[in-house]
Amino acid sequence: MIERYTAYFHLRAVAGQGALAGVLVLNEYVLRKQLDATRWQILLLLLVPAALPLVTVVWNPASGSGPFGRRPFRTLGMGVHALLLLPLLTGGDWPAWGFVLLLVVVLVAQMLLVPIQNTVIARNYGDVRRGRFFGRAVGVQSLFIIAVSVPVGLWLDHDPSAWPWAYAFGSLAGMFAYRQWGRLRRRRAMTPPADLEQHPSAWQALRRDRTFLAFEGCFMIYGLGFLALQPVLPIFLVDEVGVSYADVGLARGAVFWTVMVLASPMLGFLGDRIGILRLGALGFLCLGAFPVTLWLLPDRVGLFAGFAVYGLAMSAVNVVWNLGPITMARGRDPVPYLNAHLAAVGARALIGMPAGTVLQASLGTTSVFLGVAGLQVVAAISMLWLAVATGRRWLPTTTPTEPTP
Repeated sequence: MIERYTAYFHLRAVAGQGALAGVLVLNEYVLRKQLDATRWQILLLLLVPAALPLVTVVWNPASGSGPFGRRPFRTLGMGVHALLLLPLLTGGDWPAWGFVLLLVVVLVAQMLLVPIQNTVIARNYGDVRRGRFFGRAVGVQSLFIIAVSVPVGLWLDHDPSAWPWAYAFGSLAGMFAYRQWGRLRRRRAMTPPADLEQHPSAWQALRRDRTFLAFEGCFMIYGLGFLALQPVLPIFLVDEVGVSYADVGLARGAVFWTVMVLASPMLGFLGDRIGILRLGALGFLCLGAFPVTLWLLPDRVGLFAGFAVYGLAMSAVNVVWNLGPITMARGRDPVPYLNAHLAAVGARALIGMPAGTVLQASLGTTSVFLGVAGLQVVAAISMLWLAVATGRRWLPTTTPTEPTP
């Protein structure tokens, strides 16, 4: 009963988040093409939202003790996404720096809410079927990203000045999504096995749980490469490949997310079967093929083939990124693990994103692509080693209690 109740609101929420993401996938391209943003402004847009959650290793303002903890989805979620109406309400005459700042606020709010969302998933879905429910939700979210990103890309090719209307639509979709998250009740925290030490903070979870620390080490290697790639891609695609808004919508929207729709449910089920660590190794290895495909295949052939590979890789990585900390908690309260996992994104963003930008500016895009591919191979080998070393699937054995408001 609780799983069906959760799935009802969860799927409505991710549908709204998918519609919002269908607009936000164009962020860097609107900035570059319409507002003449520099590579450093694009770096700032990507770096700040990824790095600021580093503070969650100590404190997350969206958690129970924070200023937004009482109703995080309605205050931080709905309130912040209402700000995306501002470009339309003010006539759309925005400087690049102003729009970067607005997007940074929105993306930071989204990142801070991720551990809260995943706590709902951890408590309301059973261990055996959690991966399948999560994969299904990713499939729904992907369908809405496709349904929005492609027509919005075509629309902006026809009328580039209409971008404030696109973000106004994204604002409404985001407010709807976080309203649905806010309607979900959470089960009481699980009662952990008596032989497991509780970790009341993210820092203690990292320091005392060596298996979790090794898991985060594998993600650190992967994430340095993944985040180095993010500020490099828009410069490469706009300046070297010469993509249009429609190309971006088709590649980042239709191709990438169609693969996510098809692969996520299967990979969620596969994660339940082979374990989250082995699935992570497969995802990292596949991700290493993405920049190689862009590098080896010409222009738009490489663009569409590359984003198909990217979609397959991120289908696996997305399951592991979201459910891995829950699995690593092994029946403990997952919030410290989720906050530590999010904070680690900030640590590697501070290194990976500037490194990618500087390497591209000084040595060219090829150096970044080859470096990213090499890091993914190392991350895959490390994660597979961890899977073999632990010798088990890390499935908790405790039974949650009944839900509370």
